[in-house]
Amino acid sequence: MPRPNSHKRANVNQHEAESGADGPLSCGHWMTAKVHTIKPLDSVAHARALIEERRINQLPVVKDGVLVGIVTDRDLRDAFNAVTTSAHAAGTIEPAPGSPEQIPVEAVMTHKAMTLTPRSSVVAAAELMRRERIGAVPIVDGHALVGIITRSDVLKAFIVRETSGLSGDRD
Repeated sequence: MPRPNSHKRANVNQHEAESGADGPLSCGHWMTAKVHTIKPLDSVAHARALIEERRINQLPVVKDGVLVGIVTDRDLRDAFNAVTTSAHAAGTIEPAPGSPEQIPVEAVMTHKAMTLTPRSSVVAAAELMRRERIGAVPIVDGHALVGIITRSDVLKAFIVRETSGLSGDRD
């Protein structure tokens, strides 16, 4: 059974959970800055290949340098069923795409991704991920994507804090 489209969640974008500092528990300190991204019109097949190749679970969707959404491995796995169900519910006459190569990422992505800033706290990221049941949060400066913080990044931050007295070392 396909899960409800995550873009139907509350229309929330950037969360104002700032730590007020760029210290060792800021998202900017723990995020991955070199983010793999995809474009809205790229195919679901291309996105799936990228996720498998890079061993990641989420891909921010970027158009002209601006974050426009996010797509997860689950969105991509369920893409064909989601597109077929949406077309049927909308009563469209055109047949649904026949393969993942024909489905654009924008058809299955979450359009209003929840985001934080580099100055947001890792605690705020953890709370957002837990509350919304998501595995990663894009980090933006204005509208520009500057990184992504994942559940693993958050866990690593707390492990370092507990075992080394908040040294701030990432490795």
